[in-house]
Amino acid sequence: MQDIFKRLQDTDRKCRAKAAELAILNRKKGDWVGIGFRVGDIRLLSKMGEVTEILDMPEFTRVPGAKPWVVGIANVRGSLLPLMDIQGFVTGEALKNRKDGRVLVANLRGTHTGLVVSEILGLRHFSLDEQAYELPEIANAFKPFIKQAFHREQDYWPVFSLQTLIEDDRFLQAAL
Repeated sequence: MQDIFKRLQDTDRKCRAKAAELAILNRKKGDWVGIGFRVGDIRLLSKMGEVTEILDMPEFTRVPGAKPWVVGIANVRGSLLPLMDIQGFVTGEALKNRKDGRVLVANLRGTHTGLVVSEILGLRHFSLDEQAYELPEIANAFKPFIKQAFHREQDYWPVFSLQTLIEDDRFLQAAL
């Protein structure tokens, strides 16, 4: 049984390595690549390099004395992962159906943090020609975190900066 499990792990590792190579080969020079996600009704992007992993909502434990947007702490493969509700932090309104949400894992200041979003929309590739020089209309609460956007056909894709999020003093003060 151990031998079979090791072979499966080895196959998984090889597949992931090949998938990463294919993504690099398929990417044109000058392309911008990000992860599309939804927070409530708002579609956003984050830079590919800011997101290290995407998870289904894990089991978690609430943290007493934390702000309402701190969802809790989850044990993910033996490591503790704090879970934060982006919508709850930015707008003050908790994400509806948090348990159905997805988690963007970001390495923020050397610590992995799980950011709960409504839905993952997958990888999005844009050419630099599609960069919008005027930012799209978006809820005021999100504006400080939007530094750029991309425009394709009739759709605007604002880029939500996870780096700006973690530099926000309010985000660092998770205790009541």
